Amino acid sequence: MRNYRQWLVFSKVILTLLGLTGWYGPAQAAVNIDRTRIIFASDDIAQSLTLSNDNTTPMLLQVWTDAGNIDASPDNSKTPLVALPPVFKMQPGELRTLRLLLSSRQQLATDLESLFWLNIYQIPPLPHDIKNNPRKLVLPLRLRLKILIRPTGLKAPTEAEEKKLRFIAKENTIRIVNPTSWYMSLTLTTDDKKSIGDIMVAPKTALDVPLTRSPTPGASINYAVINDSGNWRQYTAILEKYISKSDFIPEF
Repeated sequence: MRNYRQWLVFSKVILTLLGLTGWYGPAQAAVNIDRTRIIFASDDIAQSLTLSNDNTTPMLLQVWTDAGNIDASPDNSKTPLVALPPVFKMQPGELRTLRLLLSSRQQLATDLESLFWLNIYQIPPLPHDIKNNPRKLVLPLRLRLKILIRPTGLKAPTEAEEKKLRFIAKENTIRIVNPTSWYMSLTLTTDDKKSIGDIMVAPKTALDVPLTRSPTPGASINYAVINDSGNWRQYTAILEKYISKSDFIPEF
């Protein structure tokens, strides 16, 4: 379990607000989001998403982006994205629109998707029984969503692109090779019917997936890729046999 100190508030702004209002709270998901990922198409400069406070108590939220370092605070995280508003309060049942602005594409790849992360830090109010439980540990909750930014001319991946993923069998390992320009998020079912989820392979790279047994070259493997709509597309591939280092560590 993550040490509670890693859940401490990340910026001086929130620390000040907490000191003034006495806000802390248990780790429970109260504010929900209308999507699981955010995609900037090649001509987008802004995206909006809807947050809903489905709890019966108010919530204080802090929002920021990072480039992949989960420990980066809002004060030292540098990305081309700006979240507005960065700090706000939501009443029970309230809907709120959050805006993400893309300030520049100059430092981004021109032929591949770029990946960033949106952080949503939720702090419930102080429980009413806290005086009777002075040793009670209360924790905020942090959610992270992927932000994918596509360069000019790069549209959504097609089924043909998703079928280009290769699966190479090696001792106790499956290497997933992604020769495309997109981040591929997928799940797979191995030849012995074991399901593996939450896999993401960066563009023009390969990822090793460890197994408890050696996969069988020539066997079928089923995988599903999530698309822009949040739906899963199902595919079947054949496990390739490892032949040489260039197969296992491809050059793009």
